[in-house]
Amino acid sequence: EIGYLLALLVVGMGVLGIILALAINEINRSKFIISLILSIIILALGGYYYHLVGLYQSKAGKTTGPLNQALLRICRPKLARPIPEKEVVLPEPNVPAIDIIVNVEGKNIFLKDQEHLKIKKGKKLKIVDGILPGVEKNLIRVNLVGFIGNPKLEGEDRGCEIDTSLLLKRYAVNKEGTCYKIEMLKGKEVVITAYVDLIE
Repeated sequence: EIGYLLALLVVGMGVLGIILALAINEINRSKFIISLILSIIILALGGYYYHLVGLYQSKAGKTTGPLNQALLRICRPKLARPIPEKEVVLPEPNVPAIDIIVNVEGKNIFLKDQEHLKIKKGKKLKIVDGILPGVEKNLIRVNLVGFIGNPKLEGEDRGCEIDTSLLLKRYAVNKEGTCYKIEMLKGKEVVITAYVDLIE
């Protein structure tokens, strides 16, 4: 950086000398020619010195000179900004529904895992079926815990019409005896659990 500044200083002195020579021209013609020649020599030396400093910097792999930086800013092609890639959101695959189907007053209701069905106590509820994709119907059971249906079919209440006022309170999920589990089982594994909430 110091070399560049010294070179620019010498160039500046050369330019100043030319300006002074033009002023002297009005006073003395011979002195004008001498000062003009000296100023041109100083200007040439300053330019040559700047060139040498730039050459040295280039060989050293540096381009820190103020003029070099200005030239680089002008000559360097502007790089196109990369266009940000849009995030592709893949649609979620269609997952087959797993449901417990119950019927209340002739209307089928599909219950999902952890879903609650509110029903007035004393109304009748029918366990219609359970849907477990890829599994045969005879390999699953649907059981309303707290209802004793066919003693020969353990934990299988499909097809049974249930009087909700007759559910056994000791099997309720809560102390008030108003919430009962409906479980769909595959073997001994509970696949999903829905709930029946009795309201007065």
